[in-house]
Amino acid sequence: MTTQVAKKYSAPALEKGLDILELLSKDLTPLSVTTIAEKLSRSNAEIYRMILVLEQRNYIEKDIESEGYKVTRKLLQLGTEQEPIKDILEFSQPIMRQLAEKTAMSCHIAVQSQEQIVVISRVETPSNLSYSVRVGYRRPIVYAASGRILFTYQNASKKEQMLTMLRQHHEEKDINSFLTECKKVAKQGCLSAPSAFVTGVTDLSCPILDGENAVASLSVPFINRIPEEVGIDDVLKELKKAAAEISEAVTYGFVRKL
Repeated sequence: MTTQVAKKYSAPALEKGLDILELLSKDLTPLSVTTIAEKLSRSNAEIYRMILVLEQRNYIEKDIESEGYKVTRKLLQLGTEQEPIKDILEFSQPIMRQLAEKTAMSCHIAVQSQEQIVVISRVETPSNLSYSVRVGYRRPIVYAASGRILFTYQNASKKEQMLTMLRQHHEEKDINSFLTECKKVAKQGCLSAPSAFVTGVTDLSCPILDGENAVASLSVPFINRIPEEVGIDDVLKELKKAAAEISEAVTYGFVRKL
């Protein structure tokens, strides 16, 4: 039934534009017109016309160094105007700034975007030395620290929906490994693990809850400084407090000091 409806109301031009946006959103590197056409099994001519329109509307932009195309923050900005993301952004900023000041570490918030996580907000530390993740950064849920948090703190029905979606993009061995890591998160009540992508960084992450389900994750990429300013245990303690405070703000509609 769904397939028949999709065919009946097909909009080829719109579908091509959405295909391009989805492709560029998932790829971490800018892609040339030729590469986009090859990946979408379309001609350079029809892809080029769509790219010109998307660029004019500021949904994509050309990377100066590679001459390839990448998505802008426009889609992210549109998404953040919706609830509950708008509430999260509104309530979290003062709490995140306080967290960064207390821990001398940067922090960021990520949410689910289909089979990926996307960073929607960050706060830099006032310290001269830090490591941070840019707004708009994406990573598959199964490989991301935030992804483990966002999956672990869901009800059974939501978890099944997420697993069905994730199995369309990943092999079963990757799914099983992901589920094993999520069990550790559930047992610990938070996430503290060496980064799988950056040597010397420890991922610390806690859920931002609306009721009992995670709507976002609050994370700190912890780095060891010499001399150490704030220990990892103290950073994790402050992170938990900040995540709980943002959760209360999202749930009840205002910031209440813990």
